Amino acid sequence: MDPMPSVWVILRYDEMSPLPSKAHARAVPSKGLRFRMSALRLGLLRPWPSSPEARALMARYGRVSLAVRLEQQLRLRICPFEEVMRYVPQSGRVLDLGCGFGALAQLLAAGSSKRYVVGIEQMAHRVAIARQAAQSLPNVHFIQGDIHQVHFDLADCIVMNDVLHHVPHTLQIPLLKKCYESLPSGGLLLIKDVNKSSVLKYIWNYLHDFLRNGNLPFYCLDTPVLLALLELVGFRTTAVPLDAGYPYPHVLYICAKP
Repeated sequence: MDPMPSVWVILRYDEMSPLPSKAHARAVPSKGLRFRMSALRLGLLRPWPSSPEARALMARYGRVSLAVRLEQQLRLRICPFEEVMRYVPQSGRVLDLGCGFGALAQLLAAGSSKRYVVGIEQMAHRVAIARQAAQSLPNVHFIQGDIHQVHFDLADCIVMNDVLHHVPHTLQIPLLKKCYESLPSGGLLLIKDVNKSSVLKYIWNYLHDFLRNGNLPFYCLDTPVLLALLELVGFRTTAVPLDAGYPYPHVLYICAKP
């Protein structure tokens, strides 16, 4: 592979072009209770989890177990789905790798009838629940399989939401290369992951994952390291911090294939 030169960019919200939502573009005070409440309104207390699209998603989970419904409600609150979604093209084929119970895949499919979304998940019971919940959406399909082994058809956009930090270091570059080779020129890989920029948030995220997943390994990379890997593969990458108002060190990597 002889990739084109890559660009490393780490931007704060007020430096982005085009600008994100007004809620995120506002300057946040740096001290006191006002700061904490303002920050929470950008994150945990933001209104999006009560939006029509989020409510419609939860309605599709109406026939699944209470435990799954509560988990999905929590995920909508603690993960900035809407910030990931707005970078996904409105039309074309989208792959959602490690899609879990299919929340993001359903949101993307419901958001545009011109998208065809394929979710890939290794755990059979999660795929079964995702298929059940998405019965009313004709433009989403779920496959059970290991993302390292399943063949990827050509896609316009590939999404990984809180997946890469569970991929062993030895498999991360092969997976990123597989994504690169499955995209056309101009295609996007969106990686919503966590980083180590805040020690306390990183520790909290690690504890959350340990309690949720037991001994599932945690392979989080520092942002500069992951940017270097993405450059090695051939992507032009922008890293966007999404952790304001969250106890988790969210970051979105927007990776374009030249």
